[in-house]
Amino acid sequence: MGSNFKHRYQALLPTIAILLALIAVNQFFWTRLGRIDLTSAGVYSLSPDTKRVLKNIKTPINVIWFYDLRNKSMVDAKALLDQYAQENPLIKVFAIDPLVHPSEARKYNIQFAGSAVLESGEKKLVINGGSETDFTNALIRISRNNMQTVCFTTGHLEANPFSLKTLDDLEDHSDEENIVGRVELHEKNGMGMARDALETLGFKVTQLNLLRDSDAIANCTAVVIAAPKKNITESETSRIADYLHKGGKVLAMLDPGSSAGLSPLLEQYGIAYEGEEVLDPASHYRSDPGSPAASEYPRHKITRNLQLTFFPGAASFVPAEKGIPRGIRINPIVTTSETARTQKSRKEGMKTLMVLATPAINADNMGKPESKAALLVVGDGDFAKNTHFPVLGNSTLFLNSINFLAEQEDLIDITPRNYEQATVELTNGQMKATFFISAILFPLLALVLGLYLWWRRR
Repeated sequence: MGSNFKHRYQALLPTIAILLALIAVNQFFWTRLGRIDLTSAGVYSLSPDTKRVLKNIKTPINVIWFYDLRNKSMVDAKALLDQYAQENPLIKVFAIDPLVHPSEARKYNIQFAGSAVLESGEKKLVINGGSETDFTNALIRISRNNMQTVCFTTGHLEANPFSLKTLDDLEDHSDEENIVGRVELHEKNGMGMARDALETLGFKVTQLNLLRDSDAIANCTAVVIAAPKKNITESETSRIADYLHKGGKVLAMLDPGSSAGLSPLLEQYGIAYEGEEVLDPASHYRSDPGSPAASEYPRHKITRNLQLTFFPGAASFVPAEKGIPRGIRINPIVTTSETARTQKSRKEGMKTLMVLATPAINADNMGKPESKAALLVVGDGDFAKNTHFPVLGNSTLFLNSINFLAEQEDLIDITPRNYEQATVELTNGQMKATFFISAILFPLLALVLGLYLWWRRR
């Protein structure tokens, strides 16, 4: 019996050895997590652009991802963030379901799943979206050493970026708070939503009184003049002109009927403000010809991949009567259709609703402009106010404008990658040959071989 047991034990040794080897291999790969992406488009891999960004991050960054465990795209975004952490150990990823942990969501002022909070030292950045483009650009912003400031002028009844907002519930709630059921209500004529979006992108937003704080404009990355109802004084205009001369950036939003005292400044840059409200019978929002809409744009970074935008009551711009000054380049950014006209004129033609003036490139200055100044003017202020900001592409147009003025050129536009179905292109002769070999020749050979073996064994 002892000999019999010994033989059985020896027979089990190879099986035990194989199991131990599998356990060791499994433990090895568990402690050294890796992945192999076999998709042709690299769907589950970080792009080279993202890897370059991650390589340059030298300070610790915490990424708190608020996601719905039942939503596949949000779970995939969590897996994407895990790759970021594996690529650079300075990035720590934490995933929280706001319905399971509402207190954590309240702590970060998060109301909806699909948002991420990035923390680096005292800096905090909130983004909405879970694509690779969203995450990578957020890392670029928060890893910058200095915070850029967007200044909104005040004192002329401009739209207020610090307009009031309240929270309201979409439905009745029980004692257990449903954090996804809340909605923000903003003042219609304010720009609180624009301010929230700018702060989400990592900008600091302040108000600027040019009469009281004459030197504060020097600290502004960009100045926004948001549809003033009273004229800006000559002394204030002079300060804005000096700011531009030193390389400043200005976005001026002017409602029809008034240039707000900026006509002399516009003429310095070769722009004349027409002032009359534009009607566009061929391309407008809903049933209002007085709300011109644009879906095709002159080629520019500001309007890249931009969907339809509309302007509820807009005036247009033309070249200044004295012409465009030497050293200034004019770029139309948003235009109407060919059927547009003003209320007081029946003459139809394309109108320019948004125009950019920048210093022209100097060939003697190694192909670069002498100054990085930029004056961006739009003939409507309502498109970026709370009522219309979140509709269609209006918010994107406003934010793209600020990003351009702030020279956010290192932000990355990563093309989404999708599954690619493998295809084989065959000529007619190749298709016939493939059919003959697979449907006739191989079955016939199998039949002949089977008959031969049967005959020999018979």
